[in-house]
Amino acid sequence: MKNYDLMVLNELIDKYENSKLSKQGSRRNISISIKSNHQVLANYWAEDSYLFKDQITMSMNRLEKMNYVRVKKNRDDEIEMISLCLDSVSDVYRFINRNNPDEQRSKYIDYLKSYQTKNLVIEKFITKMIERLTSYQSVQSYFENLENLEIYIKAIESMSLIEEETLIRNFSKMVFNDSKQFEKIENKVTKIIRDFANEDFENQDEILSSYNLIKTPTFIYIKGGLIIKVNNQIIDLSDYGHEIALSSNALVDFEVISVTVQKVVTIENLTTFVAFGNKDYIAIYLGGFHNTVKRDLITKINNFNPTLEFYHFGDIDAGGLMILEDLVLKTTIEFKPYLMNEEILRKYQSNWMVITETDKKRLSKMIDGRFSSLIKFMIRNNCKLEQEAIQATDYV
Repeated sequence: MKNYDLMVLNELIDKYENSKLSKQGSRRNISISIKSNHQVLANYWAEDSYLFKDQITMSMNRLEKMNYVRVKKNRDDEIEMISLCLDSVSDVYRFINRNNPDEQRSKYIDYLKSYQTKNLVIEKFITKMIERLTSYQSVQSYFENLENLEIYIKAIESMSLIEEETLIRNFSKMVFNDSKQFEKIENKVTKIIRDFANEDFENQDEILSSYNLIKTPTFIYIKGGLIIKVNNQIIDLSDYGHEIALSSNALVDFEVISVTVQKVVTIENLTTFVAFGNKDYIAIYLGGFHNTVKRDLITKINNFNPTLEFYHFGDIDAGGLMILEDLVLKTTIEFKPYLMNEEILRKYQSNWMVITETDKKRLSKMIDGRFSSLIKFMIRNNCKLEQEAIQATDYV
């Protein structure tokens, strides 16, 4: 036997949620109603309606006595229209065991307004979510319910406190007492960070790395005129003649013993790092955006000899320029661009790639900075260049 009470109320609530009424619209001259020929009441006028009419009528009379609906009948005492009682909407939601968006919205707003933080990403996120909620816009792309909202904010807050490189599973166990919990929420958390951080990230791993969260330990590749000590072992990189890889654990015991050159270059891409053979430089493979481990290495070298010149060699695109600017900001070292100029762009015109709309937006944010001339050239000529296109003969 069909439950006409629930069928009719759910249909009326569907119409209510799709109406202006659920979005703080005016209630004047607006009615949430269905006619008796609606599909949920198809049996009321069917050939065998005598089997259902009494049941439907009794159900609607019961709902009317509960003040959930108003029933309009014709002169033959047959149902014509069923209308939702707007003053009883909250009670109807509870009766049909369905979440009330208005109540959910109020809970979200109360929680967000009460949350205290100094985290800029969370502050911006909260401001935007309150703005969307109070204007009855969807927030589903950011969180599904209050529990998830609290978890996502907790994750970001905890991530911002990490000072040392940490495996994701260890972080998850520490914060949520579940080594797999963060993996389940990673996409939502990184979306919030991507949308509300001041930085542009290429991918999810880059976001996590910027917070010192890693899936496997970081290895830093380095070569050039440098003598180091790791766990009481002296290593002369200039004599070795090749790059070596140091894990984040090894860097805890890392000490600079001697620097035999005056220049240091960080290199964005691995292929270029391997090919780089200019002996006037210490070369460090950066692998995209840097994290605390890589910055610590750079800082130790700089502290040993503050007169060293630092350069960054990356793609001549929005990402490469942003990595360079981020290095300056977070290390306070005045990095200079290495082979990242208009002259190189012109020389390798045959290797140009077309800039995307995302590239243009990111470049536009930097157009008034120190790379203004280069960026205007790139936008004007719709071009960018990967550093792998640059021949090793130019590494002078």
